Amino acid sequence: MKTNFLKSRWILYVVFVLTSALLILILYPSSKEIRVKEVEDGDTVILNNGERVRYIGIDTPEKGEPFFSEATEAKRKMLEGEKITLEYDVERRDDWGRILAYVWVGNILINAELIEKGWALVYTYPPNLKYRKYFCSLQTQARKAKVGIWSLPVSEKEKYYLGNKRSFRFHRPDCKSALQMTERNKIVFKTREEALDSCYSPCRDCKP
Repeated sequence: MKTNFLKSRWILYVVFVLTSALLILILYPSSKEIRVKEVEDGDTVILNNGERVRYIGIDTPEKGEPFFSEATEAKRKMLEGEKITLEYDVERRDDWGRILAYVWVGNILINAELIEKGWALVYTYPPNLKYRKYFCSLQTQARKAKVGIWSLPVSEKEKYYLGNKRSFRFHRPDCKSALQMTERNKIVFKTREEALDSCYSPCRDCKP
């Protein structure tokens, strides 16, 4: 009698756990399928429900910079009107309320596609680092092939560069952000290429 009672309680417990897990997957999915209404720029799109999505892990040229039009147009061709799947990382939104996501069209990860074609560079924000190593490997290939943004000449090279181990950014020695770094977070790179090989992203202010 007691054995049957315990068995029944165990079965009820298992059913409860499975039901709870199913509800979590339904109510809080790790991805969501939806359509793109408009490509705002190289790394932001507007969905048909009005939400704005910021691509995780990449940065594309700003308006007025070389390859801005090419990057934006490339994404427009791939995305506008298409059904997409949003894959999330640790954080769901940025400080401006935009959704943070990896964007898939079928089995194509658009974040990765933009890096591979040279329309974007790797620009990660901890803790959203799920595809960082993969993105870095694609960026290395694009740099070697000198495609897109990597075809541009680099001027005003420094004798060395300072990287921030916490943010994965590298800076010119006199950059304000570099001067504010703690010694614990600081790493020295002899060249810009060494910093990029280590998957550090150039500072947006001093533009090394």
